[in-house]
Amino acid sequence: MRFGLLLSASLASATFRRGNGIIAPDGDDDEDDLELATLTGGSLHRKPKTDNQTTTGWGTFEQLIDHANPGLGTFSQRYWYGTEHWRGPGSPIFMMNPGEQSAEGFNKSFVGDQRLPMLFAKETGGAVVIMEHRYWGGSSPYENLTAENLQYLTLQNSLLDNTYFAQNLVPPFDPSGRSSPDKAPWIFSGGSYPGALAGWLAALEPGTFWAYHGTSGVVEAVGDFWQYFTPVLEATPENCTADVTAVIDHIDHLLLHGSETDKESLKKKFKLQELEDADFAAALENGPWSWQSGQYYTGTERQNPYYQFCDYVENAWPNSTEVPGPEGVGLHKALDGYARWVKELLLPGYCESYGYDDWKGEYNTGCFANSNASSIAYHDLSVDNYVNRQWNWLLCNEPFKFWQDGAPENRPSLVSRLVDVDYWEAQCALFFPEGGYGIAKGKTVEDVNSWTGGWSVENTTRLLYANGQFDPWRDATVSSKDRPGGPLESTPELPVFVLPGGTHCSDYYKKNWEVNVDARRIAYEETAIIKLWTDQFYLENPHHGKGKW
Repeated sequence: MRFGLLLSASLASATFRRGNGIIAPDGDDDEDDLELATLTGGSLHRKPKTDNQTTTGWGTFEQLIDHANPGLGTFSQRYWYGTEHWRGPGSPIFMMNPGEQSAEGFNKSFVGDQRLPMLFAKETGGAVVIMEHRYWGGSSPYENLTAENLQYLTLQNSLLDNTYFAQNLVPPFDPSGRSSPDKAPWIFSGGSYPGALAGWLAALEPGTFWAYHGTSGVVEAVGDFWQYFTPVLEATPENCTADVTAVIDHIDHLLLHGSETDKESLKKKFKLQELEDADFAAALENGPWSWQSGQYYTGTERQNPYYQFCDYVENAWPNSTEVPGPEGVGLHKALDGYARWVKELLLPGYCESYGYDDWKGEYNTGCFANSNASSIAYHDLSVDNYVNRQWNWLLCNEPFKFWQDGAPENRPSLVSRLVDVDYWEAQCALFFPEGGYGIAKGKTVEDVNSWTGGWSVENTTRLLYANGQFDPWRDATVSSKDRPGGPLESTPELPVFVLPGGTHCSDYYKKNWEVNVDARRIAYEETAIIKLWTDQFYLENPHHGKGKW
């Protein structure tokens, strides 16, 4: 089962399970929730609740179900806004889309001062508007997510939602009409999948937004995405790399060539004896996947979930003072340490935390049984399902794929080679047995990249990218080493920042700026570029005001 690529609303949500998504950490527990509610009525942009003291508010917008067929009707799409720094009609609007997840939580961090779009707003006198992605949270046209009802969850509709929203919203903080995209600069900003939306909007739907900012934008759809783990390998200490790869090679050999007794003994060592071979191997990916959960601000190495995983593999238990050399501790100790990490840190309460009755029990392993067609994961059709059925639809239908699997035989691999393209792709038929998704119709990632341009960037205006040196999604961005011609070079026309030591969307978080000089430097350099571009709007449109300065 695969999860979203999202810029998530909490650090906990960013620890990806079984199929790592693009989500990055987002909300802050110390901030007060803004009120959420479902509004009624039929206007294009329904009257929102406002709070004059906090300069925040929310509302719903009537979005087209299908932009190719407006006669099909509309659905209510939620949005939030923050106007703390807004200097009046005609001032910039910074719009962001949280991607494949509910936007709840973003209404805290993104209308506060914890994220980069609000820094953009502060330096330009702008407002921040957050539009929830179709089919997530309170913004789904259908309550029952059958394959038939998911037909309108497409990249094309998702892109056009953003332009249609910008063109038709009358912001409740400016009913004068002077904040429309032809009278004020609208800048689209997003991280991860929405970071890719920024690049795709610039290339495919230019004209509505004045400028675009994408961090960790996964613009190239990749089917066999073993390169997800390449930046993880590059960032991993030598001893951990040596031992994890040795453990994985050993496990693969046993699963492929060992006796049934050998395999059962191996799985029992990890308390995962109920799983099929490939599901067992996939469950172990949670160790390397945990790299994505780390940021500069997560603190010391022992507080970083990935380094904690490495410590267990290296038998460096809490309060241990012995540090293994670069050669590691060897296969047998590393295997024991990996198993202990699963039993002590990964497994307890893991499946139970999803909330399904079928997965109750501290050491329940049902959520790892990806090959089980009867799993509740494949039969929960609700919008708020716990396994991100919607994102799996996009992976299988567009198809983005992004199957994170073992490396080719001639390369070191942090994850099992039993977890391959066929393993992940088989789950599409389990999620959607009635068919109707792109892969079943013969669509490929080449079809997606042919349309979007993928790594190729042509004819874009005022597009800014930022990527992390060690972001596991790096090789789906323009900074990929696998990109023809190499990583895209930065130019004044198309700036590309690579954050040294950065991971997923690392430039987006104020907490990172506070502890890392490069994160702070790049965030402020990006802000200077965005300010320059917004100033250009007013130079080219002198009859449009930019609020009170």
